[in-house]
Amino acid sequence: MPVFTFDQQDRAFVNRRSAGRWMFRLQIGVTPGKAVKGAWVALRDPEQPDSPPRLVPMSALPLEPAGQGGSSGVQLWEATAATPATSRWEYQFYVLIGDEPWWVGPEGHATLPAGSGGSQELPQVGWFSQEEEAQPLFPVIPWTQTTVFYQIFPDRFDNGDPSNDPPTVCSWDTPIRHGTSSQYYGGDFAGIRRRLPYLEELGINAIYLNPIFASGSSHGYDTIDFRRVDPRLGTLADFRQLLSEAHHRGIRIILDGVFNHVGRGFWAFQDVCRRGTASPYVDWFFIHSFPVRPDLGNYEGWWGLAELPKLNVAHLPVRRHLLEVVRYWTELGIDGWRLDVPNEVQASGFWEEFRQVVKSVNPLAYIVGEIWRVEREWLQGDKFDGLMNYPWGKDTLLPFFGGDRSWSPERVWDHLRHVLLSYPPQGVAMAFNVVDSHDTERMLTALGGGNLGEKPRAAAVNRMRALVTVQFTLPGVPVIYYGDERGMLGEKLDDWDAQRAPVPWDELDDQIFDWYKKLVWLRRNHPALRGARLELVYANNTNGVLAYRRPVPGHPELDLVVVTGARLEPVHFFLPLPEQPGGYVDLLRCHRYVSGARGVEISWSGPTALVLQAASTAANWIGCRGPGSGV
Repeated sequence: MPVFTFDQQDRAFVNRRSAGRWMFRLQIGVTPGKAVKGAWVALRDPEQPDSPPRLVPMSALPLEPAGQGGSSGVQLWEATAATPATSRWEYQFYVLIGDEPWWVGPEGHATLPAGSGGSQELPQVGWFSQEEEAQPLFPVIPWTQTTVFYQIFPDRFDNGDPSNDPPTVCSWDTPIRHGTSSQYYGGDFAGIRRRLPYLEELGINAIYLNPIFASGSSHGYDTIDFRRVDPRLGTLADFRQLLSEAHHRGIRIILDGVFNHVGRGFWAFQDVCRRGTASPYVDWFFIHSFPVRPDLGNYEGWWGLAELPKLNVAHLPVRRHLLEVVRYWTELGIDGWRLDVPNEVQASGFWEEFRQVVKSVNPLAYIVGEIWRVEREWLQGDKFDGLMNYPWGKDTLLPFFGGDRSWSPERVWDHLRHVLLSYPPQGVAMAFNVVDSHDTERMLTALGGGNLGEKPRAAAVNRMRALVTVQFTLPGVPVIYYGDERGMLGEKLDDWDAQRAPVPWDELDDQIFDWYKKLVWLRRNHPALRGARLELVYANNTNGVLAYRRPVPGHPELDLVVVTGARLEPVHFFLPLPEQPGGYVDLLRCHRYVSGARGVEISWSGPTALVLQAASTAANWIGCRGPGSGV
C-alpha cells in the first residue's frame, strides 16, 4: 500500500508563487519493487463539477543518487501550474504506481478494485478547495539572490572615533576576560565606515549589525531605549552617514531587532521600579510581586536572567511602541531586520503585523528570524523571508567537515534535503546561511584550528576552505561572521565569549582571505547560485564523497556541480556526469578534469571541495583562462 503525504496548510506542499500560479508537491512512498510511473494534479472550477478536470503533469524532484531510482522508497513530485481564473478552485492528485491508478484527496486515497477493468465509478476521495487569496504573495526579494552578508559585532570591529569611547574602554589588544559583556573596546560607526573599503575588497554587499540601540552592555541585547543609538557607537547623524556611505558603495544594512526583552535600564522598566503599581507601564512586564527588586529578579526575565526583563508584547501599548520603533528605523532607510528569539515573543499575530509594517515602508526589506531548528510555521509568507540556517551550517556542515565519521555523505544529504523540503522554495532561496555567529564558537575553532591567541592549524584551514565552499554554493544567502575571512579563532564557554574578540587588523591569513574573495565573487555573479534549485548527483559512503548540482533551467552548460569530501585519506573516483568536450573545470582552481564514458575522473587528498562547470563555458568565470590555467 503506497503512502501519500500532503498538507494543504503548508506552503512546502501548496504554494502561491504569483497571482494565478501555484506550486504543488506530493510525497509518495512505495514498497520495494514498485515504481511511480507518473503523477498529475487535477484542477477544476467548483462551479463546473461535471466538466473534466485539467491534468497537469508532475515531475519527480532529483533528490536521490542517480541510478538508485528512489532508494529510500520515498519520492517528492512537483508541478507548477496556472490555476483556474476563479477566486476559488479545487484539486486532487492522480498517481500511477506500476499499473495501478491512485487518487489522492482530502478524504484519503484509493484505487480501483482489482479486476474492475475500469468499469466501476472512480474512487471518491474528495477535492481540496483553495481560495486564491488565502495565501499572501511571498516573493523572493531580488537583491538577496546576489548578496553575501557580513555580520559585525560593533564594539569589536574597529574604533574609528575615540571621542565616543565609554569611560571603561580598554585598549584594542586587551585580552578577552570573563564577563566580557561589560568589557568595552570602543568599536563604533566611524570604525565601520573606515573599513568599508576593506569590505568592498572582500566583495560583500550587505551588513548585519548586532544591536545598535542604547543599552547597558557591549553586546547590546539589553536595550535601554529603542529610539536612540548607543552613544558609545556614535550619534544618529553618525549612523545616517554610515548608512549613506554604505548604500553609495552598494552595501545594504540590516539591524538586529530584540523585541522579546529589554535591559534593566529600559525607561519603562525603571518607571515601574520607582512607582510600583502606580506606574502606567506596570503591564509592560511580567511582575511577580512589588516592590520590583532588580537585585532579586522578582519578575520574568529572558531565560530567568534578572538583567533582561521580558516584555509583555501581547499588551497593546507595548505592541504599538515596538511597531512604531520598527516603522521609524525602516523609514530611516535600513534594508531589513534580523529578529532575536522571535519564537519566545508570546503575542499572537505580532510578527504578521510586524511584516505588514516593514513591507508597507519598504517591500524589498529583508526579514530574518533567529530560529535554530526546522520550524515550518515561520516561512508561510506571513512572517519572515528567511531564517538563520543553523540546521545546515552549524548542525550539519560543521560535524561533517570537522571529521566526525558518523556524518556520512548520505546523512549529510538527508539533513540538507530535510531543510530543502520543509520550507517553500522562497524561504529556501532566502535562508540566512550562517555557520557561526556571536552565539557560537568560531568556525575555525570548531574545525580544530585552535583557540583565541593561537595560530590556526593548517589542517583546520583546509577543512574551513572546503566547508565555506559548500556554504556559498547551497541555496540561500551566505553570511560571513566578522573576522572569519581573516582566520580568526575564538572559543565559546560559560561566561567566556572569545568568539567576540576584537579584529586584529595587523594579522591576516591571505590564504583564507583570498579564498573568501573567490567565493564571494562567484556567489554574487553566477546564475546557478540563485534560487532554491538543488539536485543530488552522488553520495558515496564508502569513499566519503558528496556531489550536488545547482542547475540553470534552460542553460545546462551553466550548471555547477559541487563535489566535496572531508576525509584525510586519498580518494580516487569517477563522478557520474555527462561527457563534455573538453571535460569540466574547477572554477576555484582553474584545473581541468577529463570526462569520459565512466564519468569525470577525480583524485584528491584531504578535505576538499570543487566547483565544476563544463569547460566550454568555464572560461567566463573566475579568470579561468590564459597560460597555465588549463582552459
